[in-house]
Amino acid sequence: MRITQKEIARRLGISLITVSRALNGTGYVSGSLKERIHTFARENNYVPHKASQVLVRNKVHRIAVFSSSLPAYFWGDIRKGIEVAAQEIRPFNYDVHYYTIPESDSESYIRRLSDEIEKGVSALAFVNQRLYDMKQIFQIAEKHDIPYVTFNVDAPDSNRICYIGSDYQAGGRLAGELIGKTLQFQNNPKVLIITSNERELRFSDAPDINKDRLSGFLSVTGSFFPNVKIDIQYITTKLQNGYVDTQITDLLHSRQGQVSAVYLIAAFNTEFLHALEKLEYSKTITLLHDIDSSAMHHLETHLLSAVIYQNPILQGYYTVKTLEHILETNDRSPLQGVEIVSNLILSENRNFYKNHYTSIS
Repeated sequence: MRITQKEIARRLGISLITVSRALNGTGYVSGSLKERIHTFARENNYVPHKASQVLVRNKVHRIAVFSSSLPAYFWGDIRKGIEVAAQEIRPFNYDVHYYTIPESDSESYIRRLSDEIEKGVSALAFVNQRLYDMKQIFQIAEKHDIPYVTFNVDAPDSNRICYIGSDYQAGGRLAGELIGKTLQFQNNPKVLIITSNERELRFSDAPDINKDRLSGFLSVTGSFFPNVKIDIQYITTKLQNGYVDTQITDLLHSRQGQVSAVYLIAAFNTEFLHALEKLEYSKTITLLHDIDSSAMHHLETHLLSAVIYQNPILQGYYTVKTLEHILETNDRSPLQGVEIVSNLILSENRNFYKNHYTSIS
């Protein structure tokens, strides 16, 4: 049986109403006693009864989640997970809102955040994206004493309660293991790695996902597959609506027939797949991160060999559920992060993605 508020009161030798006030945030309890009650409840796995919580607080908890808008296929899947979690908690007086902010538009970001604060938002979630003034955004949340978490990209030096997302070095290691094992018996195998370095566009010192993936990949190939030669090429293609160039096509054309594998780290999947359609890479191992309809199609045609899938649907879902937990427990102590483990999607198991997507649509 789960522990109840009544049992907590009995075992701590205090009144039930004091326990209720501390756990529900509905009245004054001294700081030291509140901490004692919360610690005891946490150590004994206290779980509040949602229906009774709704009656006690008699208010709607408003949650706001923020991200950028590109690539659209990725944030569209994030939205799917958010919507599923929002439907689950709506009967318990939760109102969830998701905002995708135009790239590099910190002014719009802060304006939207300020609107949410005026509406009485209870908890927030942010992606620590380098193209926005995230330091100021975090400070605004903290100034108004609003709890927040990070997802997809962490901000370990902030006051976030926890991080929900993938280990990007682990994703790179997974790519390195796949390519290394596939090429280990070839003579003089060579891997072309396509990534980007947008330091000039960075507004803040947010973690560099591309750098982490590359580091993970090189750690595996360097340690276990030293015969594999690496050709790292940096492109400056921008992730912006309407922006088109031929850098990826030109690079693949220049390496045609010279490499055994191509690993795309940067999030330019559409441009990469269009280039592969034009060029002769049918006998080359091709690998990228994250999945959309084009990637699904080319897994089936075998033009694309594999995808490292970090499951944005689960990221969106657990981000909302984590904020719900924080608000239900009224406890802002740091939480253990929720790691979304990357999966390797091949042609043979591509239904893993299809089935998961369909089941929550």
